[in-house]
Amino acid sequence: MSISNVAKALFELSLEAGKIDVITYHFDDLKLILETHPAWMNVMDTPMIALDEKFKMIDALDYDASFLAFLKMLAEKSRMYELIEIHDEWTKLSRIHQKIAHLHIYSAKPISKHLEETLKKIIAPRFPGRTISLHISVDESLLGGLKIVYQGQSLDRSIAREIQELYTII
Repeated sequence: MSISNVAKALFELSLEAGKIDVITYHFDDLKLILETHPAWMNVMDTPMIALDEKFKMIDALDYDASFLAFLKMLAEKSRMYELIEIHDEWTKLSRIHQKIAHLHIYSAKPISKHLEETLKKIIAPRFPGRTISLHISVDESLLGGLKIVYQGQSLDRSIAREIQELYTII
């Protein structure tokens, strides 16, 4: 079963149970934990540890029973290493369901709250009926301007891109 299908199956089960928000919270929390303790996934995928021990470690997590069952299924199939990619697919599905347009904004300098609100107002007409969510990162290599990324598509209005275009023309 592909990563996308695993995420869709979990999403559909969560939707039926009315647990989209709960599972999203647990998924995000677990992802943060794994970023600081990446060895946990390796332990879950190793054949050197008995499955009941893995299940005990999973049960020790304070999560919803359906999310724990999902984690146990991944551990049983030694597919815990796919968890981050499944999380990414899950996030896309839940944002679509919750009608959230999540854009990643790259800027050469930190953006003020006023500019952030202005960007939301300018962008909002392109996403009717959706809430705009911005993730803002500073990328000094842009030199100035902004780069906006949404679902893999990019609108690059940075000075670095303008310089690169001039260079290719010359």
